[in-house]
Amino acid sequence: MARGRKMSMGSIEEKIAKQKLQLEKSKEKYEADKGKLAELIKLRNELQTNEIVNALAGSKRSYTEIMAFIQGADMEERKCRNTQEF
Repeated sequence: MARGRKMSMGSIEEKIAKQKLQLEKSKEKYEADKGKLAELIKLRNELQTNEIVNALAGSKRSYTEIMAFIQGADMEERKCRNTQEF
């Protein structure tokens, strides 16, 4: 049971309208922040890609050696995960 004075229909409608406006502002801010985050992640990924390409270009290792290393690392990671499951 509600305590205190009774609210009129007009005051409730006004509060509902204010809350809807606040919610809309929150949604807009969320969407803007989400977009900023996505852009930053994209930029980070591009920088990491460039760094990897530059490292490969300056490497004395052959393509085959690099691919074997990368694929070997994946196989080692899988082996570690499989042994940890037991």
